[in-house]
Amino acid sequence: MIEITNWKTFEEQYNFESSVYNYVKESLELIGQSTLKEEIFCSFAFNCSAYNGYVLLSLDTDVLNRERKYYPPDWTYEVVEDYVLELRDLGARLYEPIEDAYHSIVQDLEDQYKFDDFTNGFLTSLRRVMVRIEREHLLSQYLKVTPEIWTLVTEIDADEEEEESLLQEERTRSMEI
Repeated sequence: MIEITNWKTFEEQYNFESSVYNYVKESLELIGQSTLKEEIFCSFAFNCSAYNGYVLLSLDTDVLNRERKYYPPDWTYEVVEDYVLELRDLGARLYEPIEDAYHSIVQDLEDQYKFDDFTNGFLTSLRRVMVRIEREHLLSQYLKVTPEIWTLVTEIDADEEEEESLLQEERTRSMEI
């Protein structure tokens, strides 16, 4: 087994971005077949922790929440798996092994540079996945969504404006490639 000492090695070892994308795709398919299938969603987020490595999927139906600057804690479905229980098994199978491996590395990092490399890499990769989801119109393939769905990659107690700016930077970067 390769010793994982940086984000790039972790991302390659666990195929992180593709794994998260596939997990989200299968999750959206399950949500689209669930009791939520008639809901019209206006917001979608990765509500995550770069320290713990978890990624919660959040959805909202209240179009005014963006204007109010309300984020996932105030959304209709802050933790979608609480409403679509099949997502728990899917997450346990597809994402939790990655989350556990990530957290087991990050929790023991004493070197601030390495810690920042992992946490920034984690968030940047999630932004890349979100941009891919947007580009491929993945949400509308499985869910009923408003034309201008609001997407976010957000952490608890983070600066939401900065997070939105960083996601926009990733969108711009992806268009340059």
